[in-house]
Amino acid sequence: MHKRPPSSQALSLSWLLVSIVAVMIVGGGVAWLVRGRVVEVSGDGVATATTIPLVPTVAAGTPLPTRPAGTPLPTAQPTPERRFLSMDELVYAPDFDSVAIQNYVTAAGGDLAGVPLYVDGRRYAFGEALIGQTLYYSVSPKIILALIEYQADLVTQPNQPNERYTWAVGYGGEEGRFAGFGAQMRWATREMFYARRDLPTRPALRFADGDAPAPAYLSNAQYVVARLLAPTIRSDRLDVALWQFNDTYERLFGALPVQIPVGTTPPVILQWPLQTPVPISSFFDHGGPFLTRDTAAGIVTYWGNTETDMAFAYNGHDGWDYAAAPPDPVLAAAAGTVIFAGIADDNCDTRAVIVDHGDDLRTLYWHLSEITVDVGQPVIAGAQLGVVGNTGCSKGPHLHFGVQYRGVGIDPYGWCSSTPDPWATHPAGIKSVWLWADSPSPCAPPAPGSVLVDSSDSTQFAVVATTLTTVETGVGNTAMFAAAQRGADRMRPWRARPLVPLAMSHWHAVIPNPGRYRVLVYIPYALSGLIDSDGVFFQISHRDGVSEMPVNMQTAANEWVDLGTYQFEGSGDVILPMRDAIGDRGVWADAVLWQPVTGAIP
Repeated sequence: MHKRPPSSQALSLSWLLVSIVAVMIVGGGVAWLVRGRVVEVSGDGVATATTIPLVPTVAAGTPLPTRPAGTPLPTAQPTPERRFLSMDELVYAPDFDSVAIQNYVTAAGGDLAGVPLYVDGRRYAFGEALIGQTLYYSVSPKIILALIEYQADLVTQPNQPNERYTWAVGYGGEEGRFAGFGAQMRWATREMFYARRDLPTRPALRFADGDAPAPAYLSNAQYVVARLLAPTIRSDRLDVALWQFNDTYERLFGALPVQIPVGTTPPVILQWPLQTPVPISSFFDHGGPFLTRDTAAGIVTYWGNTETDMAFAYNGHDGWDYAAAPPDPVLAAAAGTVIFAGIADDNCDTRAVIVDHGDDLRTLYWHLSEITVDVGQPVIAGAQLGVVGNTGCSKGPHLHFGVQYRGVGIDPYGWCSSTPDPWATHPAGIKSVWLWADSPSPCAPPAPGSVLVDSSDSTQFAVVATTLTTVETGVGNTAMFAAAQRGADRMRPWRARPLVPLAMSHWHAVIPNPGRYRVLVYIPYALSGLIDSDGVFFQISHRDGVSEMPVNMQTAANEWVDLGTYQFEGSGDVILPMRDAIGDRGVWADAVLWQPVTGAIP
């Protein structure tokens, strides 16, 4: 039996049902798309998920919500702009010492905690070796860890093949001479050091596909990091690589704070790091403490003078050298905690100690013959750290004393010139301030109540029976010298001496407030063409008479010398006879300072 074909009305109803179902299916799909996530690929090749917000619908007839009168419209909160690592973060990681590093890599998941490194034949744990490589060169150990993770996944991934350690930072240039885990870290540390040095000129970057100028838009920190990454990438991948490295750093150590960390002023807490006075043999170079050794360029001292004589230091010297010798003890310049004590992997295998004093201040003690403290040990000011030596890249025994503030080398003697300090204006530099707590700055105004008489003051300074030669240095940027007359030899008093008028320098002070004063005389460090006298005698006139104090100008140069504490009423005088037992040696006349003190009179 044949069925009757459906009526046109039934067909219309069927099509209607099909259409409704289709709309529901499509609508459901649209609703899924609206609520779903769209995956995009960013310019650095990293997949990022963007959530498309759901737009709520309003049922027919439902009144729209109204806003009470006077209620302000909500404002959109700006998304914090993504930022790159700062120069400060490239050089300084507070509280990230060798113990903290060792604990961090242990927890991170990789095998670095168990990887030993050998320096001068001695085995070091990874954290201690990393500190010994990085701190001297003003490099944050976190940057090296981020680079190792970025290039080889060694921080977080265990059981990596040996080849990844051999090329841990990806550098295979110079015919592979930096193959090996320690050598790779050493190259990265030094390359950052040299990149900071080169910031004023920004030499071309050496990419895997050839040299190319650094893009002008790179920040200083980006240029420094680019020096690490460029040899391992093509030039067209630089921007991507920089941000991938930045992401790696944040993955390891957390998101960078919105505000770039900045310091304030280092504390004035240092004292002389040796037991006895010794001559200075090298100054800090404000022209750039990057160990450049460009003899023709000389060094810029904290007086603002450019000196080419090696009596001041080699070009690029990054600290102060004191001509001590064994068995002289090396003393902590302030209280703190030892964060390194061992052989520094500074390309010289130097016995060294680094002390962290808090407040972002560190002191470094290099070339020691013996070390008498351990990592983590607290020390008080004046505590023995070791013995002066001649280890590492040293030409004769001495103490190399360095100071860092927020990871950057700083001159503890400050800056005493009216011209801008080139180290403070260098892109990698920092302002230097006087940090010695046990003596005043020679270029700062005297403290309230103190009385300063300088050799440039013709009303209170006088010269008798001699002519002094003026040199632009010292207090008031004026110091004077003359060849000493040969005077009485205290060891051989029978020795004859010339019958000539006694030459002398005379400082006269008006003391407005009677009391007890400490008397200091400043001995400048300058070249006179003469050997400085090692035996002059200052005469101090005070309420109770005249006292005499011997001064060795060879060991006292660049320092204030304490002539004693006396009672003064109305005025005070200091006289320096310009003579010594030998004669024809340099005798300096600069400034005398009367400092008020409190306490019982001895």
